[in-house]
Amino acid sequence: MQSHTFTRARGVPIRCINAPINRYTNHDQEPSTSQAPQRSVSLASNRFRHNDVTDSSLPPTYVVRFHDEAAARRMQYRRLGQTDMIVSKISFGSAPIGGMFGNVDDSITQIVETALRSGINLIDTAYWYGHSRSESILGKVLSKVPRKAYYISTKIHDTDFEPQKNIILYETLPALEMARQSGRIRYIGLTGYELRKLASVIDCSTIKIDAVLTYCHGSMNDNSLSNFTYLLKKKGIGILNGSPLSMGLLTERGPPPWHPAADFIKETCLAAAHYCMSKNISISKLALAYAFEIEGTASCVVGMDSIQQVRDNIALAIADSPLTDVEQRVLDRIMRRYFDRLENAGWSGIDVGAYWKRLKKLGLTALATHRHSSVESLASTLNGLSLHSSPSSSELRTPRRSRNL
Repeated sequence: MQSHTFTRARGVPIRCINAPINRYTNHDQEPSTSQAPQRSVSLASNRFRHNDVTDSSLPPTYVVRFHDEAAARRMQYRRLGQTDMIVSKISFGSAPIGGMFGNVDDSITQIVETALRSGINLIDTAYWYGHSRSESILGKVLSKVPRKAYYISTKIHDTDFEPQKNIILYETLPALEMARQSGRIRYIGLTGYELRKLASVIDCSTIKIDAVLTYCHGSMNDNSLSNFTYLLKKKGIGILNGSPLSMGLLTERGPPPWHPAADFIKETCLAAAHYCMSKNISISKLALAYAFEIEGTASCVVGMDSIQQVRDNIALAIADSPLTDVEQRVLDRIMRRYFDRLENAGWSGIDVGAYWKRLKKLGLTALATHRHSSVESLASTLNGLSLHSSPSSSELRTPRRSRNL
């Protein structure tokens, strides 16, 4: 079913084209700016057309007798910028492994191996995910996996939290370049929430930036990433769309207690989730389907905390028609009824001091001061709190209609 719903227009067009797509793709073609973008997109029987196809049936990361060959052939892969990395359409986000969203009931080894054997080949982690726990656990799990089978990215610091851009430009990036030249790392990327700050660092950097991972800007409630894809692609920078579920906002259970969004954003997302539940439809499924179809991104980085979640997300990523007609109509409806009114509002410019004070009131002092002794203690703390208890808009002094560009 084709949707003819056009809602508030912002940014670069999000286009769906009725044409089959080859499995290995690049994103060097400049997007058209002759028409306004649409917030609601029809996903039924649609995929993007991408240029510069590499004709191969399996990715470079394929390992005989490790991978499920049929699953790897079904997965779609895209080149990450100008690198030689051919990454899966969906990547494995490791924040849940660090306990950031509560307990992980399934075996982490089985979760990771299921993802990799099924064709996912990019793993994203960070020290911040459980204060080194995600990295440590992955190190143990991946020791039993063929090294060729995956790419891995980790982080030393978000650009958002460094007030002096010169430190990033003249200390951090040169240090990373030395690591690249010595062979310790292959590529250099930037991660952050503030899109304008990322763009500013890229414009001023004398060090080649290969990729950008930004989060919560390529989702139903905020698609402002589309305003930046042209600029990044023009510079040959690969784009990873992190947290298409907006760190839990676009889920049935709601965001974790540490989520920085203002109350009006959470309330809007909760209302949309309730509407979907009234129709027996998963808002998370709609959110992922929407994010997969944002043009210009090489991969969506999705946190997964169960084997079934891995299987469901992969099935959605490889489907030619990910949504039924009813699901498509509900997607169009919640875009018009709920998310257009947000106007891409986010949590840029919040009072960080007030945010940490609020975490202390919620009993999350250890989360802010790195004092959790284990993933289990962090998960226990988070699970003991209301998933809808988080900093309010008044305490964080977030502009009610702030635009993140």
